[in-house]
Amino acid sequence: MAARADFEAEKWNRRQVLRRFGIVAAGAFAVGAIPKCFALTVAEGSGGGKSFPVTTVNHLNLTSANYKRSRDFYVDLFGMRVAWDDGRQCALEFGSLTSPNGMYIRPLTKPGEKPTIGHMAFGIPNFMSQRAAMKAELVRRGVKNIREDGEVGWSCDDPSGYPLNIWVPEKNRAMFPGAAGPCEIASSAKCKTAFDAGVKNLGSAPKPNAKSFHPVGFSFIILNVPDVAKERDFYRDLLGMRVVSDVSQTPGAEECYLRFGQNTLVLRKLGGPGGKPYCNQFGFAVAKSSMEIESELMRRGFKSEPDSKLGGWTISDPSGFRVGISS
Repeated sequence: MAARADFEAEKWNRRQVLRRFGIVAAGAFAVGAIPKCFALTVAEGSGGGKSFPVTTVNHLNLTSANYKRSRDFYVDLFGMRVAWDDGRQCALEFGSLTSPNGMYIRPLTKPGEKPTIGHMAFGIPNFMSQRAAMKAELVRRGVKNIREDGEVGWSCDDPSGYPLNIWVPEKNRAMFPGAAGPCEIASSAKCKTAFDAGVKNLGSAPKPNAKSFHPVGFSFIILNVPDVAKERDFYRDLLGMRVVSDVSQTPGAEECYLRFGQNTLVLRKLGGPGGKPYCNQFGFAVAKSSMEIESELMRRGFKSEPDSKLGGWTISDPSGFRVGISS
């Protein structure tokens, strides 16, 4: 009990400091997502050009050997809403009804493959009015692999080669799993038919329960990259993310935390040279205390672990992804 009291007191002290600097919004940010050695180094943008600030994680694209099992896990434990489901794959949402964060859960390409988070998509308001300017800025900056994601999205690779739906609307009927093909023209009958296939049976989709956590945002999404500083500049200067912690120049502990909307992206140095970028860990901020979280996880029979660096508790989802839950 003494150790727990110390842990809670430490989190509160850090919250006071962070709130003083305007980093923490009540109920919207997991304090544990900022490391103890945080440095409030909010660097200025470099290289000129335009910035198009993102506000949401439209989706993390997860693959799963059993999409229904994974879907039901996130609906039951986290209270996510099934926004689209065609019987093979689904889109989940949480938080705001008009500007939600979300996840796609899709099947593995081949049986026996390892589940992955193949890409992430960032939502932005007023996408269509900025669409041409976005493309022009990507070209000007020499961004690699620029392509359309249907009519309502731009995709590209970040500097490390990790694939992004770099800009999509916060919420749009032409943005759902597999929409790129049928929704080359968002208003087309082909796009509408594909969208309708995923919403016609939503009445039978699983529903949250009274004990679900209902997150307000991603407390962290960890992207492991070869060059933290280079990635930091990309996400800060082009996507308007705010640097709230930066130890990218600390040998052996290179890391940077960036905030946007109610979410945090964590850039972390790859463990070895020559590795490819990857994401396999993320967490949610929920409106419950650490003790309430632990109690509910125990009631459900989860094997959870306290996370001293990222805060809160960590469990594994049905695909083996490490999922954090913090107050």
